Amino acid sequence: MKKYITTLLILMLTITAYGQRGPRFFMKGPQELPSELVEELQFDDTETKKVNKAFMKFQEDVMTMMMLAKEEGEVDREEMKKESDKLKLKHLEKTKGLLDDQKYEQYKAFVLMEMREQQQYILELKLRLTPDQKEKYDAITASSKATFTQLREQFEGDREGMREAMQKVQKQQMMMLSSVLTEEQMTIYKESMQQRRGRRQ
Repeated sequence: MKKYITTLLILMLTITAYGQRGPRFFMKGPQELPSELVEELQFDDTETKKVNKAFMKFQEDVMTMMMLAKEEGEVDREEMKKESDKLKLKHLEKTKGLLDDQKYEQYKAFVLMEMREQQQYILELKLRLTPDQKEKYDAITASSKATFTQLREQFEGDREGMREAMQKVQKQQMMMLSSVLTEEQMTIYKESMQQRRGRRQ
């Protein structure tokens, strides 16, 4: 009983701390899978319920690991990534028997993505791009990504200069996307970007 209470307290503290200023993926505590992903992978109700339960437990495990690491002192990001990757594999082992082979492989690919890749993937599902839009969208985002990388190298140590340069690139990217996406899609895109910026604060 004492062990249960201790674990519960750690989890509550973890959700509170990381919900306020921790990793962006866990801003509001454990979350269910995005509905767009569930639809894309064609999970039925039973699969959705079981995988969601496992997915939320996985998030709790990651948050607890991060909280404990923080309590021990300075956080080693590389070490935390290794531990997080181990938890991903543990989670995938638990979900392997819940899905057929095809769905499992698709779900596995999503889980093993880096956070930004997951965010981008979900955004594209929300946008419901046509093949022609997808080709143009990928070209625009790839070009912007390459430019951002160059700017980080160019303005290393100059945060203000880099911020201003990136804002110009972002503005240009938005203009280019507006010529490819519909008004409704642009609204979805802008809302997604605003949410990401809010999570970084």
